[in-house]
Amino acid sequence: MESLRLSSVQLIGPLKRYVTQVILLLAVLLGALSSSTAQSELTSFIDLYTQIQESSDDTERLTLSEQISSVMVSHWSENQLEEDAHDVLGSAMGFAQAGSGKERLTIVSWNVELKNQTHAYGAVVVFNGKKGIQQAQSLRFKRPTALRSTLDDQSRYTSKEWPGAIYYEVLLRHLGNRPVYTLLGWDGADNIKTRKVVETLTISGNKLKFGVPIISAGLGSTKRYILEYSDQVSAILQWREDLDMIIMDHLSPPNPDLAGQTSFYGPDMSYDGFIWKKNRWVLEEDVDVRDPDLRTPWNNPKRLQRRYRN
Repeated sequence: MESLRLSSVQLIGPLKRYVTQVILLLAVLLGALSSSTAQSELTSFIDLYTQIQESSDDTERLTLSEQISSVMVSHWSENQLEEDAHDVLGSAMGFAQAGSGKERLTIVSWNVELKNQTHAYGAVVVFNGKKGIQQAQSLRFKRPTALRSTLDDQSRYTSKEWPGAIYYEVLLRHLGNRPVYTLLGWDGADNIKTRKVVETLTISGNKLKFGVPIISAGLGSTKRYILEYSDQVSAILQWREDLDMIIMDHLSPPNPDLAGQTSFYGPDMSYDGFIWKKNRWVLEEDVDVRDPDLRTPWNNPKRLQRRYRN
């Protein structure tokens, strides 16, 4: 009997170690399975976007775009944004992120090029809502109409009437304690002109509001700044960390007779910039830009046989 008790005691140590090892192994397997599932979800978003590019039917393209929005919102409403989301999605779509903790904002965006060479857009914004819980919200593209034939610098927009763009950079600044986001984006417009845009965004509760009057580019303030130029050229709009400034090409027509006709505009080898000063972006003209970094920060949807500078 004493011998039996001793054997039981001797077994307790190895048995506990065995159980602990099994639990640790299960945790590793579950973690790997969760990571694999998340990776699969991200890959499925890319697959859907690839289908858009391969489709020859506008209706099907737009339907697939809506599907991407839906599955992204569903996924990120139930799961935390993956750490490798930028690496996976940024290779094919616009992926921009700024801030940390409760101020972190991520926007994934994409375009749908239609047969008439205009563009529709889709996007999902991931942010922390008023209770600090991660929210995922889709942006509904509102096509231009006769009353709004083009993007303007004075309108306010909501997530349900978003003017559309692919965003490749987000900058976080503050108005007092209130975070405000500045987005740099690309808009394909049509087959004769292209746009780059400096957009502004705030979050109120769970509502997204585009168009904050914090841009000073002359008299008064504007809610966004728009560069519109010929589709046959490229133009820089990028954040330069070394200069602490948003840098952009200065655009002008090839001759004075074409002034105002932006489809003929292009870079004139001079640069302007926006610097954050007294709670607003202030335009500075003819800035000194040395050794500008011209690497493309995102996959330009208009892939033609020419080099784009972004």
